[in-house]
Amino acid sequence: MKNHSLKTVLAAAGLALCATSPVFGSEAETIFKRMDSDGDGKVTAVEHAAYAETTFKQSDTNYDGQVSVAECNAAQAAHGKKIKKNAAATHVRLVDTDGSGQISVAENETFARSAFTRADKNNDGSLSEDEVEDAHKAMEKELKD
Repeated sequence: MKNHSLKTVLAAAGLALCATSPVFGSEAETIFKRMDSDGDGKVTAVEHAAYAETTFKQSDTNYDGQVSVAECNAAQAAHGKKIKKNAAATHVRLVDTDGSGQISVAENETFARSAFTRADKNNDGSLSEDEVEDAHKAMEKELKD
């Protein structure tokens, strides 16, 4: 399995990068609020996994169980996000462990679990808003490189 640097809960979620739009303050804050389904101010592994699954399903517009770069870009556009040059291709390449050029359900789930663990800096089994923000910043930096 590939060893990746911290990308963010966003990329960790597999496709959250593809299917989010800023509504609150920062993009990371928006993502945090969407993941924190019970509103308790923390994101558990279960909430994170549910968010990863939801964003994957939203991005898989042809319902083939795979998300391509084109689907990732389309999901960004559908949510009013500016498509950043090569960001979706880089994201897919980082999550795609079998080299198919697409993200499968299994790859998305595996990457999301791994990213959650990396983002949970204090190892308390949940993500704070600060941990999500830090992970998001790291992902943005990596996708620019």
